[in-house]
Amino acid sequence: MKLLVSCPAGLGSLLSSELKRLQLKPFNTFSKGSWVETDLEGLYRINLWSRLANKVYIQIANGETKNFDQLFGIIKKSDYGQRTSNSNISLKVTSHHSQLSAQRAIQSVAHKALLEGITHFSKEQEYTEELLLLIEKDQATLLLNSSGPSLHQRGYRTQTGLAPLKENLAAALVLLSSWKFKSPLIDPFCGSGTIAIEALLLAKNIAPGSHRNFAFEKFSRFDQHLWNKLKEEAKSRIFDGNYQIYASDMDPHMIRIAKDNARSRGLENDIHFEIKRFQKSDFSAFSSDDHWIISNPPYGKRIVASDLKSLYEEIYSSFDEKSFGGIITSFDQVKPNSEKRSAKPIFNGEDKCTFWTRKLN
Repeated sequence: MKLLVSCPAGLGSLLSSELKRLQLKPFNTFSKGSWVETDLEGLYRINLWSRLANKVYIQIANGETKNFDQLFGIIKKSDYGQRTSNSNISLKVTSHHSQLSAQRAIQSVAHKALLEGITHFSKEQEYTEELLLLIEKDQATLLLNSSGPSLHQRGYRTQTGLAPLKENLAAALVLLSSWKFKSPLIDPFCGSGTIAIEALLLAKNIAPGSHRNFAFEKFSRFDQHLWNKLKEEAKSRIFDGNYQIYASDMDPHMIRIAKDNARSRGLENDIHFEIKRFQKSDFSAFSSDDHWIISNPPYGKRIVASDLKSLYEEIYSSFDEKSFGGIITSFDQVKPNSEKRSAKPIFNGEDKCTFWTRKLN
């Protein structure tokens, strides 16, 4: 089967590398995702193991679509009706450089074709199937969401702060920083603890999707035996190591939330949480060894703008020759030493940011 794996903007190449580590062969990689050809086991593995993906879509129809008759025929012949008997359908349509461009009309025709393709309607309609119809240069591709809610929703975050970092973006920052697991990792603006928790999940080799449900579990072709096997395999691959991960924040409420989030995955004893202002942070204890500072400091939404310049001057001056990792921010009035830090454009939601990172050579 052909899959489209989506991810946050700017992380397509990192996602491609991750798919290769899962023994898959991605192709046609772009900023927001990658295509991959695989089997049912590959589909399950991506959903279970991807730290970077948003959703995994199954291509269920593809063909030339210059008129509505062609569109109806292509979609009706899709195997949607063999995969599910659910008639609750959410269909998103995009059309570019094509003769069919009226999205509401396209949606109406496609929806009717999908319903006519269902051979047996289920009496249980408690959930909605999400489909994506892409029409590009008169070529239609119909995709079925196999993940359900976005894969960044791991299931451990009980609460968040005002400007939360999504779990898959936090994982991306850790991966981009090339953290060495035996070295200390410090997040001095930890908020709800997402970076620290994602770093620990990575270090312990815990499958990020092991504590959530997926849309494919409701598909008529769902292989329960295979799925159980993959989950048991994932459990057997967890590392039982000790790691130096330090997470601090000036807000006691956020530290309570961060601890609760870590506790929901049984990781509260593996992360050193502390209530502390950044200005009180002392990194000298780590100065003799390589250490990673990975953080998402305030950049306008969580702090008065006039205070940002002095804050970032303090942040960047705290880095020494043994400091690696990176800072994600949209604040550009103060920048770190460009000779020591590389700048990667990255999006945090709608915010266009820079991840200032320094890797160990």
